[in-house]
Amino acid sequence: MRNALALVVVIVLAGLMMAGVSQLPPPGSPDGAVHRHVAAHYIDGGKEAAGAPNLVTAVLLNYRALDTYGEVVVIFAALLAVLAVGLAGHSRGPQRGADELPVSPVVDLVIRLLAPFIALFALFMILEGHVLPGGGFQGGVVLGALMILLGLVLGPRRLRRMLPTPALFWTRSVALLAFALVAVAGLALAGWLFALPEQYWLRELIIVGLELAIGIGAAFALVGFYLSLEADRHR
Repeated sequence: MRNALALVVVIVLAGLMMAGVSQLPPPGSPDGAVHRHVAAHYIDGGKEAAGAPNLVTAVLLNYRALDTYGEVVVIFAALLAVLAVGLAGHSRGPQRGADELPVSPVVDLVIRLLAPFIALFALFMILEGHVLPGGGFQGGVVLGALMILLGLVLGPRRLRRMLPTPALFWTRSVALLAFALVAVAGLALAGWLFALPEQYWLRELIIVGLELAIGIGAAFALVGFYLSLEADRHR
């Protein structure tokens, strides 16, 4: 009975979605409302309104700030779920001894040599993402991947010693806290969430700060996934 009811609900919802999609203009149609009104407004006044020379950044961190904030929340929630599963697993019994696989000397040397340059490139992507291709998510992924590579070379135990648990927790949540702070500040100053000040330089500074917070949060979220999965592997 429940399977039949679920099938009916799926069919009804699919029919409604298909009916709505059928009313949309063809992709790329110049007569679409998004091209006649929304896109034109972004192009004409996006830089001045958002405080970011890069229109993509202006849209993501200003016009669609709530959507970007939702993405940050989803990443943080996924990390909490993975950590919760890992903590639940730890309670079932002690961990076995670490059986870390030896790393190739060539891989070890290459990672150690390239690590500073990769870190510098990741920082460049984060700080210059508001004017160039890149941004917090992309730079954070590069930085997180670098720390995972270092964890493979140095070992997860040494990586854990380098990243104390309290500091790791707060760096994971820095993007969430930064976005919440900007949202509340905009509400207090201008009456709506994520409102930015009128001074162009201050708006740009806030956007760069958000990019940096996103990058740090994304990087340490990836490290959290890696350390949690590594701990489960040795259970």
